Amino acid sequence: MEEDIVVVGGGVAGLATALALHRVGLKSLVLERADSLRTAGAAFILWPNAWKALDSLGVAHALRPRYSLLDGIRGCSNCTGVSKEVQLKQG
Repeated sequence: MEEDIVVVGGGVAGLATALALHRVGLKSLVLERADSLRTAGAAFILWPNAWKALDSLGVAHALRPRYSLLDGIRGCSNCTGVSKEVQLKQG
């Protein structure tokens, strides 16, 4: 197979890029460092622009039922004991 484009990284952005390239007729090869998929132990936030991109690819509808809307984030340092909370604006 001869690729038009090589995509480095098989995460959300890399796979979305490969899908978009495929839809416009370009062949791509996705390179991923990990040797297998992880199904647990990870969480990620999708910002509004990411949802727009996933909508344009036609895949956001499959993700939305599994999405939990965050209204804030709290972090705590194990070293200092200091915690910080950030409220997220919606819209």
